[in-house]
Amino acid sequence: MPITAHPKTGRQRRRLPFIAALSAMLLLTLSAAACSSSGSSSSASSGAGSSASSTAGTTTTSSKPLAGKKILVVPYWLDNFNTAYTSWLNRLLSAEGASVTVINANAVASRQLNAITSAIDTGQYDGIIWAPIDLGTANNTVNQIAKAGISQVVFEGDLPSSVHVPQVNLDEQTSLTAAGVIAAQYIKAHPALGSAPLAAFMGVYPQNATCVLRMHSFLSGMQSVMPNAKVVYFGAANGESDAANKMGDFITGGTKFNVTDGCGSASTLGVLDALKSAGMAGATNKTPQKVFIMTQDGTPPELQSLWNENSSLMISSLLPPKTGAQETAALLTKVMTKQIPLDSTQNVEFGWTPITPNCAKWRPIVVDQFAGVPGFNVPACSFTYTGSS
Repeated sequence: MPITAHPKTGRQRRRLPFIAALSAMLLLTLSAAACSSSGSSSSASSGAGSSASSTAGTTTTSSKPLAGKKILVVPYWLDNFNTAYTSWLNRLLSAEGASVTVINANAVASRQLNAITSAIDTGQYDGIIWAPIDLGTANNTVNQIAKAGISQVVFEGDLPSSVHVPQVNLDEQTSLTAAGVIAAQYIKAHPALGSAPLAAFMGVYPQNATCVLRMHSFLSGMQSVMPNAKVVYFGAANGESDAANKMGDFITGGTKFNVTDGCGSASTLGVLDALKSAGMAGATNKTPQKVFIMTQDGTPPELQSLWNENSSLMISSLLPPKTGAQETAALLTKVMTKQIPLDSTQNVEFGWTPITPNCAKWRPIVVDQFAGVPGFNVPACSFTYTGSS
């Protein structure tokens, strides 16, 4: 059944002015580059990065507030965004004197719980950064970590304020609203693609509340331009290949659609793969022939198609890994240096911004966000985009 309703919005939090923040960081980066050369950086992996080293028992100083501390990071999984996010966390926390270990739970709740339980039982970590996979048990896990006296920050858990834990969350209520607006405006201006936006949206399996919010924010954006917009397919996949298979099945089912988006880079790249296989991802001079394609996270693999004039990938909503890691590292440092208590409810929120085919405009910002991430090379601009954004 097509989805046309939008749920009531939830609680509000302090939000970062994302574009302003990115632009400011870019200017700072360029200014710093003019004064000094940057050092080498390490990937997000076990052990301290090359930019800083520390050993147990080192005296904490103002320049190294986390000297000798050990940090465990357990992300939801290591998709493209989290690979870059944990790489930045490793470098930022290592610069503070800490050593960082990343364990990939790969969307398996029991694996994540085992890693955290082991950290509590052994007492080998001073801080934990984690993104809850099972939101139903997250409150209990938060309490167990706090009871052990371990500093923690929950990333992308969107836990209610009744759960006393510092958080860095995504702005899920409006996460993809701007992308939905752009999609509907394009369909409205190009009636050859259809009389209304009919969207296929790929979530993650098992489907979670976060992806439901993202889908509805996307739908809300479309309907603000064209009230007859609908989500005609809301799938759920546990990875890129699964998303490709499920989208392939949907395509063969014959339901009409002209817009795609999804929940995270793995899901949306899988959709893109399926559309390519079906011959539905082509464009002429960056004008979609059949489908207005969108992806999430704005990672280099997505930009390969976004900045290709023969691809109908038209928007990739950038989730900035450097920004997210900076906010997370800063918040954890506050907890570990006792600037805020273990049970603080301080909550920092950030979100996406739609990256367009205008490579000349957006590439410098993307390069800054993915700088130093192993294996991630931001593609060069291959053509001059003549669109409006």
